[in-house]
Amino acid sequence: MLSDNIALNDAAAASKTFAKNFSSGTETRRIDTASTLQAPRNMTIRHQVVKQSGVDVDRHNFVFSKQRLDAEGRTVTSSVSVVYTVPRDTTAAADVPDLTAFVKNFMATQANIDAVLRGES
Repeated sequence: MLSDNIALNDAAAASKTFAKNFSSGTETRRIDTASTLQAPRNMTIRHQVVKQSGVDVDRHNFVFSKQRLDAEGRTVTSSVSVVYTVPRDTTAAADVPDLTAFVKNFMATQANIDAVLRGES
């Protein structure tokens, strides 16, 4: 079970604490305690079971988002999410550590993120 409060470093290596503020059976939301209700920084985790080709698949999604007001006073949201889609099969589940490492290593290089944000692939 994840802790109610999760501390994570931002891009400047400053620790931010995400405190649980909502929980249901399939979704939990946390807010960065240093953000405001007018411009919240959130962490959301969702779980669901879906069928793909007749096979039960567990889908786990975690999202980090930041809302703010733009120059015209409209609320805009930026977000980054990661979705784990894992068939309920021990062989498929064994692939998850390698797939996770690929994502972490790709995202650890800012030049890769910049290229993606420019629409390069």
